[in-house]
Amino acid sequence: MFRTPYPAHLPHFSSILDNVPGSIEQKAKLLDISPATLRKYRAAGQAPRPVHIALFWESTWGIGYIESIAGLRTATYFAHAQSLERQNKRLKEQISKLEADLLKTETGAANLPIFRIG
Repeated sequence: MFRTPYPAHLPHFSSILDNVPGSIEQKAKLLDISPATLRKYRAAGQAPRPVHIALFWESTWGIGYIESIAGLRTATYFAHAQSLERQNKRLKEQISKLEADLLKTETGAANLPIFRIG
């Protein structure tokens, strides 16, 4: 419900009704109302908000909205995963340098194998 556009941002009911594929009977069955009620809404040019919203999500506008949000989230998560991979690589390099420095200066610590990579 929170992602649903405000009534002023929704396309007109007749436009949405025409955009959703199928006959009046199929659309009425989808909405669980009678075809006569849907025809009455069409003649009036408006419908109750739940009907308007339900048809919006079945229209190309609603489907496009859902796909755009999914695409944005996919791109965000992919960028975050790449960032974590770069950070992990940098940390592994730091650990390798620290281990190399430790081997140069001392004979080695008893717990050195814990820090080995690979």
